[in-house]
Amino acid sequence: MSKSCGCNKRIMSNAVRACMTNDNNCHDVCVEPRCGTPEYLTVLTPVVYDEIGINVCRSFTLPENLLDCYPTTAYASAEVIDIATERCAETIAPINSRPNCYEVTLTDLNVTFAVRLYDCCKRLLTTARVTDIVYLPSDICDESHDEDTNPSSVTLDLFAPYGVAYTDGNVDNPSLNYIGFSTTNNQLVQGLNLMSIAKVLDFDISDNTMTVGLTLIVKTVYFTQYQIPHNGRAIVSKGDLTSEEDSLCMSFVAGSLLDRTIKPLEPCNPYDSKKSCDSCTDPNDCACLTPDD
Repeated sequence: MSKSCGCNKRIMSNAVRACMTNDNNCHDVCVEPRCGTPEYLTVLTPVVYDEIGINVCRSFTLPENLLDCYPTTAYASAEVIDIATERCAETIAPINSRPNCYEVTLTDLNVTFAVRLYDCCKRLLTTARVTDIVYLPSDICDESHDEDTNPSSVTLDLFAPYGVAYTDGNVDNPSLNYIGFSTTNNQLVQGLNLMSIAKVLDFDISDNTMTVGLTLIVKTVYFTQYQIPHNGRAIVSKGDLTSEEDSLCMSFVAGSLLDRTIKPLEPCNPYDSKKSCDSCTDPNDCACLTPDD
């Protein structure tokens, strides 16, 4: 005999079901949300489980005529905007017999820089996009290849107990996310993340070349829920618009900044987890119940 259908099972969070009784002392957050500041905040935050970094270095020529357009250039700096890499299936792989660790091979890193040029007074002249600068070239005949400072590849071993992310969910294509300075790559994701910091070591105006060192850091990141104490709400500084106008809008503009006052729930506060709405006398005692209560 088949089971009857159409009966929806109702499941409530601890905060919602905390006051589903006839006890008038309990505070029903569904009717009147609590305002104020909780003792603890439950946060879902990215946590670094492991990380390792290396330094690489190479020289390259700036785009033709760039310095000709800015003849007063005296200094330069560089920021990595993006790093693209051609990945094969073996680039990111679990280590044999060590399932909680992965090896990440970096090679043929195609780097895009934002190069800033300054005059002798450190005034910014321009920001130029410099592309297709390859670090860790797989071709050992490449002029930038150096076994000590810019080898053909490096393999990094990292602790990754919850695995890695996959491009478009394809398990044959594990992903290494680059965190850069483009709107398309400036986000942290769960799994393996690559970051880079650049430093101009030499800038030769006479032959239009730069020597740039890169720090490459690979991090294993997972989103994890934590409960943290805090020092109260942040206070945003306010700028004033001065005017002698007397109106509702002017009163609002001259007043305090708006802020949200509903208090975040404390679903896992250990100080409240043993209390029950059946016995509480203080509404503040009914903030949280665990499923075992």
